[in-house]
Parts: sequence; structure tokens; C-alpha cells
Amino acid sequence: MPSGNFGDMCGGLLALRAGLPAERFVIATNENDEFPRFLAEEKYEKIEPSRVCISNAMNVGHPSNLPRVVALYGGMMDEKGNVTSAPDFGLMRKEMHSTSINDEQTRQAIVDTWEKFRVMLEPHGAVGWAALERYLADGHAPKRAIAIETAHPAKFPEEIHRLLKTEPEMPASLAGLDQKQEQYEDGPNEYKWFREWLRKAFQRPRGQVA
Repeated sequence: MPSGNFGDMCGGLLALRAGLPAERFVIATNENDEFPRFLAEEKYEKIEPSRVCISNAMNVGHPSNLPRVVALYGGMMDEKGNVTSAPDFGLMRKEMHSTSINDEQTRQAIVDTWEKFRVMLEPHGAVGWAALERYLADGHAPKRAIAIETAHPAKFPEEIHRLLKTEPEMPASLAGLDQKQEQYEDGPNEYKWFREWLRKAFQRPRGQVA
């Protein structure tokens, strides 16, 4: 599971507690490796500023969802990253394995996956795939493994073309996106106004701005 701000990761752990038939999550980060080190060393050190990697949505040096994850395992972490009560690291390591993938390994995963399977990955999915391959190479043998992709290669055309010498196909949801007219409304910083705006928004036809 490619992980930056750990929203998908946190949701997966909640699903596990709700009955999802999974044994373990492979938590893949880019070079912002605060979580793999936390899991291994039982000491948390956030990364400031966050490291710049090609999987840019994962460039998070202190995930805002991490305190929620810590709380799921009986610990306590404040919004600044201070751990005041340690989580159950044994259970965390049982349910999660975490590793860090650098940019060179990310690019190699994109190339290898295309050459072997003709599957085109983008940088975030490539981080997840590379982490899963490393997990399997280390001798782990799950009955079934699922790699999560989080974006479309067409969002990274320059990187994909440079690596694969081919253009990613543009999906219909992205086609002409930069030509569409931006729509927005101004309003006061007041909850009452926002609540009324939401109520009216759900009553008007899709795409129509008041």
C-alpha cells in the first residue's frame, strides 16, 4: 500500500478490524521513511522538511493520520508527533511490514513492470509494487497479495515518456481537464453560511453553480 499521509493505510486497518480477510499490510513509503524507522526502532522522528521524491503525493514527513494509527494500537501521539504512550509494537509488526523505496528503485519498478507485464505504473503505484516485490523476495509467501495503485500514469506524462519511451493513454476523466472552466463561489468564514450553501448545492442539478 503506497503511503504518504496514511489515509488509505488507516482505512485499511479499520477495515481489518471490521472483518477484512487480510493477514498483513505492506506499508510502502518513499524516502520519507519516518514510519518504517518508527516500526523498527520504536522511536518516532518526523522529517522536516519532507524529502522531495517523484511520488510527490507521498512527500509527507509527518503524516496527519499517524496519531490515529498509533491510537488503534493503544498508544497516544499528539499532532506534533510526540509519543506520550507507546503503542503495541508487537501487534503493529504482526499486522504491518513497512519499507522505504527511493526514486531510483521507483523508476526501475516502472521500467521492469512495463517490460515484464506491459503494465504501466505511475510513481506512487511503483513504490507500492517495489515494496511488495521486496517483501516477497525476503521470503514471505502470502496466499494472495494485492498491490494498490493510487493515480493514473497520464498524470505523470513526462516521467513515463522518459522511462518507457511511450505516451500513457489519457483516460476520459482527465481528457480536456485543463480546458474546462473553473467554477467556485466566495463566502464568509462562517459555518452557518457554509451549511446553507451545502444544503442548496445538493438541491441543484449536478455541475450547476448558484
